[in-house]
Amino acid sequence: MARRSRRGNMLALIGAFCILMVIILLFALGYVRLLGTSSEQKTAIEAAALAAAREISKIVINTPEFGFIGLSDSAPNGSGTTAGDTFRTPVHSINTLIGTARLDYIIADALGSDGDEFKELALRDLAAAKTRADELIDRIDAAVLPGGVAQDKNGADVTPYTAAEDAYTQNVIRIAGKCDYVTGSMQITIGALANGAATNIPVPKPLSSDPSLDTSNTIIARTYDHFSGNWINETYYKSYTSYPFDGQDFVFAAIGDSVRLVDPALWRATLTGLPYYYRTVVRAEALETVQDPDRTHTLKAVACAQPSNVWDPKPVPGALQISFPDGMPTGPEDITRPRDLYGAASNNMAASGVGADMYTANGGDFPVTTGSSIAPDNGSWPVPSDTNQTAATACKIAVYDWLKRAGTKANVTSVIGMHATPFKEVTQAPLSLSALVPIGAPIAGSVPRGICHMYFFDSDGVVSYDVKEQKPQPYYVVAENQTYMECFRAIDDGHVLAEQIELSGLALGPPVNAVDDGVVVLGPAYDMYIRLYSRRPGTMNGGRHAGEPMDNIWLVTQKPASVKLSGNRGAATVDSIVMSGRGAHGNMNGWKNKNKGKDSGGISTGTQGVPPAIIGRQDFPQSAPATIDPNPALYEKYDDTGGGPRLTYKSYSSGGTGDGTTSDIRFRRVLDIYKESAPSQVESGYIGLK
Repeated sequence: MARRSRRGNMLALIGAFCILMVIILLFALGYVRLLGTSSEQKTAIEAAALAAAREISKIVINTPEFGFIGLSDSAPNGSGTTAGDTFRTPVHSINTLIGTARLDYIIADALGSDGDEFKELALRDLAAAKTRADELIDRIDAAVLPGGVAQDKNGADVTPYTAAEDAYTQNVIRIAGKCDYVTGSMQITIGALANGAATNIPVPKPLSSDPSLDTSNTIIARTYDHFSGNWINETYYKSYTSYPFDGQDFVFAAIGDSVRLVDPALWRATLTGLPYYYRTVVRAEALETVQDPDRTHTLKAVACAQPSNVWDPKPVPGALQISFPDGMPTGPEDITRPRDLYGAASNNMAASGVGADMYTANGGDFPVTTGSSIAPDNGSWPVPSDTNQTAATACKIAVYDWLKRAGTKANVTSVIGMHATPFKEVTQAPLSLSALVPIGAPIAGSVPRGICHMYFFDSDGVVSYDVKEQKPQPYYVVAENQTYMECFRAIDDGHVLAEQIELSGLALGPPVNAVDDGVVVLGPAYDMYIRLYSRRPGTMNGGRHAGEPMDNIWLVTQKPASVKLSGNRGAATVDSIVMSGRGAHGNMNGWKNKNKGKDSGGISTGTQGVPPAIIGRQDFPQSAPATIDPNPALYEKYDDTGGGPRLTYKSYSSGGTGDGTTSDIRFRRVLDIYKESAPSQVESGYIGLK
């Protein structure tokens, strides 16, 4: 029998082994190609998700309640947000709107029964924010479809789908052979996260003001403080977490401080168990084919990303002014602190029947714009529970408008302490009446020192307080489309004793100008006038200035030397004030100082040629135009020009003017004019403009 060659067997074995190795190598090569393609595709789809999230962070819509809103705040620098006066307006994040409403509601609750109307106003804003947030998400849903488009704050087109496709194709590096993106396979869907991530909306300060917050439902993150220039630990709300307070629900969307990838396993098209929520998280998916010699593979890649919010620090949100040009009421119905405006036992601010009429200016700032007018603003009273439209509620509306401009940074304890802090006292002698009338007028007597109490928010949300002397002039304009409220005899008995001034040969202003002699009695009653410059924010309904604060030369051209009201929930200690005789911009009334003499109290005596000292107690919205002098030189008004961000957006130290006027609550002491020619006839009026 022939014996088999061992060498032949070995050759066969080697040949089989080589064939096996070729097969293994071919398989490995294909596997490596698949791994490489998958890695490439992962990088590409993540780039696509980030690009789409970055784009939807830019989308804005214009709303009648808030102006422009989006997923991100923005300083007033977008060319597409320009108001009628050429200045640009801010953009508000939906999370900021919800956080502001929640903070203001917490402050309202801390005010006890005085805060009920504040709660109504906060819930009104929350409801509007939820409605407009739904509209924004609908706009985003449409924009992420193929061919979808929306607009950013500059009015430019935003195309998230195109941006995602471009990012995908630009980030694929072909190192693994024949691979192709399946054209049109990109899908962008907006959803939510199964568990909460950090937002960049800060929780109320101090944290103790909301006992429901703890480490289980908040996130502490290190953040850069733009004001101090330091990195600090800040506590933030979590997204998709319910934050009920006093039976009201507040939920924040997944919007962080930067665009970032999130785990696709946590992405959900819908969520359950929440009272409401807003979908903001991008899910991007795409298909890609990999061509092998014998077959074609189709791979699917998925990535998710969260959009960002560039939180607006609101450097100088605006000032609240409470002014008494004819002196403070010190009688049985006195006002000694801001909370007394809400109806303390010693006054009738909240009495039924003391109604505040509500008006709005049309056709420009009334009365300085030619053709402007003022008319009843029927149906705009924002507190339905107060059908009497009381003076106290009118004051709460004014304070609320100032409060909500602080956004999410207002310090709860400081705001409550501000309400309880007594007004500074005026320690100087009454002002000579001759200082308020044209030089040489035959009039004798004096009037109490006028004073304006001013409240600001510092960079840390703490309230600061300052005071300045205030004469009856200048009068403040009513901004176009904004709100003016007046309430006659808001205070009935503000003084124990009436004060009498003798007149002789003084020509009075309209409509009392038929009287040239008689007796004027400064009575106990005060009328109230409120001007709101931010009641209607934005370019849709806000008029020429879009509801932004009025730059007030007299008030804010220098950084106020103010008292910080940050101590506790009670009142801070405030020393009495001694008037300096100078306002922030020359003499107090804001006009040219033609008469630089001093009265006996050391106060600048005012100007030559000012309006008549005594005018009628007129309801000017219903008066003939001839009774109102429209000379712009006589009024505090919007003076800043030039476009771009307003100077009132910037702090004094940053080159701006600081806070502008957001709300002005002004009390005018009523005087009675007894005519010698007709002793039984009595006219009512004021010293100077109202």
